[in-house]
Amino acid sequence: MVAPYIIFEGNCKEALECYQRVFKSKVKMSLPYGDYIPDGIGTPPENLNEWILHAEMEICGTNFWFADDVQSVNKGNMIRLTTIVATAKEAKEIFELLSDGGHITLKPVETFYSTFHAAVTDQLGVNWNIVAEELPKQP
Repeated sequence: MVAPYIIFEGNCKEALECYQRVFKSKVKMSLPYGDYIPDGIGTPPENLNEWILHAEMEICGTNFWFADDVQSVNKGNMIRLTTIVATAKEAKEIFELLSDGGHITLKPVETFYSTFHAAVTDQLGVNWNIVAEELPKQP
């Protein structure tokens, strides 16, 4: 499955409200940053805990993902295609192939929601997230 991932910089809630109205859709899930602060962030935005870490909404039969990103967002780099595969092994293979000649924008990490999440802009300029559905083992 490939999901379009639209990125905002602090105004994702506003975008979700707009798209619900425009497409007569409902947000399927929405998770705020809360106490989570991404690695490598020097000074997070003051209201980061209210920003959207991840949200999902079906628009015209396609599941879209949304988030606020702490990195600067410009028109033109707001959309990422997210490849969701079953295992970290599959995700790593895809990531390595897309990285060849590309630019890594998020090194592979294990998170609370996945054993593998990484991002890359491929050699053709397409922005990709690669995520494994596989959850980390609980201690």
